[in-house]
Amino acid sequence: MVRMRALTVLAVIFLGSGLLVSAGGRDEMPLVPAVYVFGDSTMDVGNNQYLENGVPPRLPYGIDFPGSVPTGRASNGYVMSDSVARLLGFNMSPPAYLSLTPETSHQILRGYGGVNYASGGSGILDRTNTTTQYIIPLSQQVEYFASTKSKMAQHNPEEIDSLLAKSLFLISAGGNDLLAFLWSNRTSTRLLYEAMLSSYERQVYRLYGLGARRFALINVPAIGCLPLIRNTTDTGESECVHDDNLLANGFNKALRTRMADLARSLLPEMSFSVGNSFNLVIVFTGNPDNGFTEVASACCGGGRLGVGIGCLHPDATYCDDRDQHIYWDAVHSTQATANKAAHAMFSLPVWQGFSWPVNFRQLVSPSVTDAAA
Repeated sequence: MVRMRALTVLAVIFLGSGLLVSAGGRDEMPLVPAVYVFGDSTMDVGNNQYLENGVPPRLPYGIDFPGSVPTGRASNGYVMSDSVARLLGFNMSPPAYLSLTPETSHQILRGYGGVNYASGGSGILDRTNTTTQYIIPLSQQVEYFASTKSKMAQHNPEEIDSLLAKSLFLISAGGNDLLAFLWSNRTSTRLLYEAMLSSYERQVYRLYGLGARRFALINVPAIGCLPLIRNTTDTGESECVHDDNLLANGFNKALRTRMADLARSLLPEMSFSVGNSFNLVIVFTGNPDNGFTEVASACCGGGRLGVGIGCLHPDATYCDDRDQHIYWDAVHSTQATANKAAHAMFSLPVWQGFSWPVNFRQLVSPSVTDAAA
């Protein structure tokens, strides 16, 4: 409890200091040649709409995206992958893999810019949500990257391994696996963790074999604070669901240990940072001075906590003060949340508790020492 209060106070100092300035408009070169993005709806920039029976994106999703364009992002605007990519010096997250054409792939196949393979609804485990949704599991996303790498080797064989080693591999996955576990007949938490960690490790190992060296991994947020989960309890307006947060935090601790062991014992050239989205949600939720006045209810939807009807329901409404809301809909964050969280993982000192063992900036710029613990 003492540590959590300390995190809140420190976050007020840094997140309220005016440091959250977008890097998207700066003129210098990006910090990495490319960023390759994997994971779920926190990362997806539109892959799912290209799947069989994929649903075309609709407003109000994208209402705050430039031009008020619904792109397939599960947000009112940008998502986390955009926010991280902009801090790296890109305009936004690289394009969705399934949107690419030969005409739009030239620079990508030379090893520049990157690709976004993420799929909303996907999990670390192949079985997560595949029976009810059309998604791309993490393992298939990695296979798509393998296909990209094969084509890269034909276009730029002399430099591609060097470029990939300098690029950033950004992964955010696991939340959907835990939510699926909560909604199903519960079995062993230990077995769930081990299945998730083993699968995650296989994908990191596979990417390493394909040339990846720098991994930015974002852990599972405090799922007990989601409007969808809060709505299942009588006290949801005032507090998160503690047991569900314990489930997420248990996986996060195990993930951190597993990645450290992997880098130390099997993948000697691997460097990594784990962005702590769990701590960020707790901090954002715990004190309105952190920038959010509405921490429990969805901005878009209807009924109790905005969960009674979905954001795309004809009777749904959406709030005007979207930058004051942590959550856009029942499970997805607003653009403001993504931007603030990305900045904390990218730039704040690791002793703040939002990244480990280095922050994202240190990961891509090892000479940077101002964020050292």
